[in-house]
Amino acid sequence: MLGGLAQAGTKALGGDRFSLLSVLPGAIVVTTVSVLVGAHAYDPGREMDLGDALPADHKLVTLGFAAVGIFLGGVLLRPFEMALIQLLEGYWPEGSLRGRVRPLAVERHRRLRDRAAALEETRAVLPPEPSSLTQLARFHRALAREGRIVERARRRGAKYSRDNSELMPTALGNTLKSMEERTGRRHGIDVLSAYRRIYPSVAPEFRQAVEEQLDLISVTSSLCLAFGAVSLAASPLILRLSWWTLVVPAAMMASALAYRGAQKAAQDHEELLKAVFDVHRFDLAAALHYELRTTAAEERELNSRITAFLIGNEPLADHDSLKDEPLTHPENTPPRPTPP
Repeated sequence: MLGGLAQAGTKALGGDRFSLLSVLPGAIVVTTVSVLVGAHAYDPGREMDLGDALPADHKLVTLGFAAVGIFLGGVLLRPFEMALIQLLEGYWPEGSLRGRVRPLAVERHRRLRDRAAALEETRAVLPPEPSSLTQLARFHRALAREGRIVERARRRGAKYSRDNSELMPTALGNTLKSMEERTGRRHGIDVLSAYRRIYPSVAPEFRQAVEEQLDLISVTSSLCLAFGAVSLAASPLILRLSWWTLVVPAAMMASALAYRGAQKAAQDHEELLKAVFDVHRFDLAAALHYELRTTAAEERELNSRITAFLIGNEPLADHDSLKDEPLTHPENTPPRPTPP
């Protein structure tokens, strides 16, 4: 019975993708604020006492209620996770303060991308005339330094989209956008639109790996925001000039580390998505009942037309490039439902 209740509760909280990590960021914020309030961090006239955050009487009972409260706080904050992650990616609504700052942030990243592209061009380092070993050693050090500059510029440029209209105001947003662009450009496919339609046919191993990587991006992004909120909540500790003051820079460092982790997870996600579409890209045309092409050029051309249809809202019967494309219906189409 308890197992059934636990399974039902897990399904209600997010199904198979639910885990304690999914509520950890919210739990961190709830715990930190509760401890700061209980320890008198917001009362300048009193010394901070961590012991006051936990009543002396009935400690075990209090700990139990605190654990339940922290867990529920994390669950209640979880629905806002996606909106906060989109905020971190740079989807800032127009009219807000962030929306007014967005063009400046995008311009900054455009200049970083263009500067990286300029540095990526290999500059000639001419070898010296045959002379001393010292000059040859200096030449090889200069050659290695130029190689490091070019490699760093290549890695930085890879985090940005080629299209100026696709640039985002944050580093994480640009990393995800460029990942989607490069993955789809290989086959003329829009990744987000296509993946939703080939998802049922994706191999379970691929699907599990993609979901785990997305969970990692989500958790690290949420931890970045959680530690950022902790640093703001703990900001009154700066005025105390004690060991408690170190909580603020520690939380800020943890937030920055989590942000870098989210970027690294997004970069690793690219190779996984490329593998998925290399193997399952034909499933998109097959699912829409179009005849599969026999050359890469024909396949890319068909994928581009399908992508244009998926992105737009025009009816298929009125779509200029697909309305006359013949449909192919295999036997037993549509498939009969499998009996339970």
